[in-house]
Amino acid sequence: MHRHEFLYIMHESVEDIPITVICGPLGAGKTTLVNRLLKNSGERRIAVIVNDMGEVNIDAELVEDETEEGVIDLSNGCICCRLQEDLVTEVTRLADQRSFDHLVVEASGISEPIPIARSLTVGLEEKSLSDRFDLDTTVSVIDAYGFWKAFDPEESLPDSVPGPKRPLTEVLVDQIEFCDVLLLNKCDMVPEKALNAVEAAIEELQPRAEIHRTRYSQINPNDVLDTGLFDFEEAKRQQGWKRALANGQDKAGNENHDHSHKHSGEAVSAATAHGVESFVYYRDRPFYPTRFNSWLDEWRGNIIRAKGFAWISSRPGTVLGISQAGPEVQAGPIGRWGDDEPMTRLVFIGRDLNEVDLTAELDDCLATAEEQAAEDLEDPFPRNSD
Repeated sequence: MHRHEFLYIMHESVEDIPITVICGPLGAGKTTLVNRLLKNSGERRIAVIVNDMGEVNIDAELVEDETEEGVIDLSNGCICCRLQEDLVTEVTRLADQRSFDHLVVEASGISEPIPIARSLTVGLEEKSLSDRFDLDTTVSVIDAYGFWKAFDPEESLPDSVPGPKRPLTEVLVDQIEFCDVLLLNKCDMVPEKALNAVEAAIEELQPRAEIHRTRYSQINPNDVLDTGLFDFEEAKRQQGWKRALANGQDKAGNENHDHSHKHSGEAVSAATAHGVESFVYYRDRPFYPTRFNSWLDEWRGNIIRAKGFAWISSRPGTVLGISQAGPEVQAGPIGRWGDDEPMTRLVFIGRDLNEVDLTAELDDCLATAEEQAAEDLEDPFPRNSD
């Protein structure tokens, strides 16, 4: 049975104590990073809260004044959802009882960073941390090998490299898209050429983050503590798919426009050099629901990320949200078009994308005039938000 725990570690308060939040999938190297920060904190007194899905393995020799109250069992949840209130409560209690200069929060491998950031910036209902704490840096630790294999499953690997334990999920992409600093860890397990491609893909997903290639989570503590990098609105706005959508907005509705966004004389970007690219698909005709659903079910290994809004003929007033991360796809209603003109806007980020073929496949999913006028169409998409 999995344990969800908060573990405080004091490295024996001041106002506006900075917080660093560390996210990343299980096994990426988050706890190794925490242990390194405890060993080398740059003369900071650090407090740590751990919300872990497995055994807590913080180095016992680094725990000062360890007591029975040092570990609190919080089962059946993680700090991005069911334990948000507990997180706020424990952070507040920790500040009341101990003196420290910096708080490090290690989230579980399944935690989504945006809800955690929201809890630590505005609090929950009457509980607020904003008058005592300042969310300073969000860090994502990503397993370079796991990312590479998740998006390139047929790539040959050295015999010495173990098999991946976890496929890429929507949460992993969320952790990449919402962070200030990204540690591309376990770089020694990936060939240099492939590593360059992985980094190029991550830069396309997350253009604002500071990326560090690491082995065993080795990093200068000043790169993840007291950086002053966190900006909630900027972090949400600068996700790669949103930037791509905004850059192509003026071309909406033109079915024959050029998606490449390349200009003569421009230096070739790292993403382009490694075959990583993005384009936006716009159409002002709805999809036929069953054909579009079948297309979504067939993952193409070179599509890293697909995100946006779709219009389907079976529900002309409904905005269908589409979110694909590798082989996993989510599609469902997220609102109504209202006064906005219905239009499909989908961003694709991937390796060596054949835009012509992808566009043709999607166009084949569009509803004909006769199909748009049909009633009682089969509709495989959920209706929970209608």
